[in-house]
Amino acid sequence: MQRLLKFTLDLFAPTAPVFSRHPDSSQQTNINGQLIDYQLQRSRRRTMIFSVSAEGLTVRAPYGMPMHTVEQAVQEKGLWIVRKLDGMKERQARIDTSRINWLEAPKLDFLGQKITVIVAPNESCTRYQPNNNLNDMPSLLLAIPTHAQVKKIRDTTQQWMKEQATVLYTERLNHFAKQLGVTWKSLHLSNANTRWGSAKADGSIRLHWRLIQFRPEVIDYVVVHELSHLRELNHSPRFWAIVGSVFPEYLAVEKKLKHAVLPPWE
Repeated sequence: MQRLLKFTLDLFAPTAPVFSRHPDSSQQTNINGQLIDYQLQRSRRRTMIFSVSAEGLTVRAPYGMPMHTVEQAVQEKGLWIVRKLDGMKERQARIDTSRINWLEAPKLDFLGQKITVIVAPNESCTRYQPNNNLNDMPSLLLAIPTHAQVKKIRDTTQQWMKEQATVLYTERLNHFAKQLGVTWKSLHLSNANTRWGSAKADGSIRLHWRLIQFRPEVIDYVVVHELSHLRELNHSPRFWAIVGSVFPEYLAVEKKLKHAVLPPWE
């Protein structure tokens, strides 16, 4: 009877809360009483890789590595995993609370400064106004109908920002290319989910159009970073020395950019 009672109590005992659940999870682990569902990927690589994204934890392990060895490695990495997942949750919460309401004169960042987006059908073209009488804040006046739908407001704003980005990025690329002694060939605006910029050996540069929302020094850092890759296509000490030669404060700006949050453009 006692064994049956114990079995019954164990059966209905509360389980640990699920701290994180990856949408493509295939494994579960318990770290300090918190359940973590994670995605396990097998590969030909010889070492394990742990990565945390908005979706959760992904563990990449070599083919043939026993699950008990994988689990042991996950446990050894437990504190780092929980800390990263906590940080990702906090970041996602900040993103969720900063969503743009396109129908109510949204306030957006432009070059690190808040501007108000206003539908202005009487304007002949979409234009930037340094300040307005309503809230003493710079405005972007959209030359579109008052009854414009969200998509039209959002797309018109995006097009204007992309135009400003192209002009500014080109000017900064030319400025720093001279200092670095490199030649860039083409500029493309990107909309990548995980990268602010990239560079290829042929001199083509890709920069995220939403960098235009950050302060000028942040834009300059990304420009210098990508141009430096035209001399060193890696992140070796030599590469960082090149970056620091024209942008000595790069570490502080890089840290700021790493933790920056922009609301979803939707």
